[in-house]
Amino acid sequence: RDSSTSRGLGDVYKRQIFPYGENLFIGAQSGMHIYSLENKEEPLWLSTYEHLTSCDPVVVQDDFAFVTLRGGTECFGFNNQLDIVDVSNLKDPKLFKTYDMINPHGLGIDGNCLFISEGDYGLKMFDITNLEDIKLTKHFEDLSSLDVIPYQLSLIHISEPTRRRGISYAV
Repeated sequence: RDSSTSRGLGDVYKRQIFPYGENLFIGAQSGMHIYSLENKEEPLWLSTYEHLTSCDPVVVQDDFAFVTLRGGTECFGFNNQLDIVDVSNLKDPKLFKTYDMINPHGLGIDGNCLFISEGDYGLKMFDITNLEDIKLTKHFEDLSSLDVIPYQLSLIHISEPTRRRGISYAV
């Protein structure tokens, strides 16, 4: 196979897989990898948005990917940030904007609400209507938060591998 256009899914250290449309967005310690699912039997590598070695969950909406980078522990990196990546050209993703975070873990998106789990620093809800200036609309500081799954104004919140909690929200 031609390594310039095709990579097996085993070639990347997977952190999170986010299917969106006819593509897979894979957050890995070295970057966000984008694969086409046109042929579902053999996904085709399209591109990689590279970053410093760090833990890297990803969600996608429209022409933008939201990538949290977390330093420390198994993640090796030192940056704690949210990168918003323009993926309108899937073969050439570009950094759109970076926001500082405290200790980002998982994230989820539902319409104009972006949720970021900040570990022991809580769960944050952002209004992402204007990506140039996202707004923190709610901060659940009393929660330890590792991951979130938003769905139709409900949120599954994971604070430990075995502890889940439902939260309702409004947009």
